[in-house]
Amino acid sequence: MNDLKVLGTERIGNFEFTGIEGGFGKNKKAMLVKDIATIHNRPVFKINQLITDNIKRFKTNIDLIDLLNTSGVFRKFAEDNGLIGSNRTQHVYLLSERGYAKLLKILEDDKAWEIYDELVDNYFNMRYVIQKQDSYMITDPVQRAKRWIEEQEEHQVKLAMAKQETKDIQDNTPISSRDYQVLSRKIGQKLDRYLSQHQIYNKNQVALLRWDLNNAILKAAGVPARTLIKQKHFTAIAEALVNWEPSETTLEKIKAY
Repeated sequence: MNDLKVLGTERIGNFEFTGIEGGFGKNKKAMLVKDIATIHNRPVFKINQLITDNIKRFKTNIDLIDLLNTSGVFRKFAEDNGLIGSNRTQHVYLLSERGYAKLLKILEDDKAWEIYDELVDNYFNMRYVIQKQDSYMITDPVQRAKRWIEEQEEHQVKLAMAKQETKDIQDNTPISSRDYQVLSRKIGQKLDRYLSQHQIYNKNQVALLRWDLNNAILKAAGVPARTLIKQKHFTAIAEALVNWEPSETTLEKIKAY
């Protein structure tokens, strides 16, 4: 982990903020929440609260650094740059590009994504573009070919990480209310077909079968309640719906009515 360095005032389009380098690796750009709050026209404490409420989604030293709750150079950087306003200040978050992308997922508005495109194209990746231009100034053919291969490998690694990050976010996203309604309807249809095929009308038997089917769905998803079902569970749930048959225990209980 390297030291932080203030680059001065950065201006991207209509946005003006403090450029910071370091913290997340050599030459890596970063942004303070106080600047992010200004850009998004939201109070700092609101952005801090969003991060704190979703802190499990952020990885320390990869997505964010809480300058206030650290020691050494990071704490000193916060103090030297007047980021610790009063005893009421609880967090001074610094976000990497990856951390900022996660924050935008939480903010979820059109303006947020518009700003993200602007900042990623013209702030976070600016140094990378300069480095890439420098590589094309290499005159030795062997060294130039070597550098090109290195760039391709770097690109593939970044692409794989971005795809995995996107997949993780999508897979762990709770199902929407619409998806929940669709799932409930599919479960109801499956149960109705079974009841019709076996001519079961007794309300106690119906209740037992409904419990058995719902339990099979929850077991397939590995969750204790339907409200905890996520996008990644749909394949297992679909398979469980197709293959569902009441358990032997449930069938024995049905005979009692």
